[in-house]
Amino acid sequence: MSIKTSIIGNLNKQGFTLVELLLVIALIGVVLVLAVPSMRDTLTGDKLQKASRQLIGMERKLRGEAVRDQIDYILCLDLPNSAYWVVTSDMTPEKQDEIKKHPQHLPSDIVILDIVGENNNKKSDGEVRIKFGKNNICSPVVIHLANEDNKMTIVINPFLGVTDIYDKYVDISLAVSGQSNSR
Repeated sequence: MSIKTSIIGNLNKQGFTLVELLLVIALIGVVLVLAVPSMRDTLTGDKLQKASRQLIGMERKLRGEAVRDQIDYILCLDLPNSAYWVVTSDMTPEKQDEIKKHPQHLPSDIVILDIVGENNNKKSDGEVRIKFGKNNICSPVVIHLANEDNKMTIVINPFLGVTDIYDKYVDISLAVSGQSNSR
């Protein structure tokens, strides 16, 4: 019986006191208070970064698909509506018009300010087409995005893809063949 009594006595000594439990709960609460705001920003991100990730992902996807499928893909950007859609070079005009009726949109409040294309032509209205060739070469482009007072610049190199991203409006002139691009 003495063995039984000592086992029961040891069982009563195992466990946590109320003070220890409250201390652990308080520490978890402090960690959550500090971590939740930064995690929320990380998970949601701001709209301008989300839009840039959307366009960069689309560029990478179309570049890869063009080489894989051996067909030219064209990213069409509707500047006033901050919308885009993808067509291929072998689509009929009717099929292209049908796809144009159901575009994807950048996050709300994001504006495409302008796009600088080949020969440094800056376009701030209408539609811009960026061709991703089956030879893994695309049109050189500089895209300027804005959300309220924040601006972003994305530079797409014809051979390397997205090469620069700036957290401000940067006026970049694209190099003409035979000349270097000075920034």
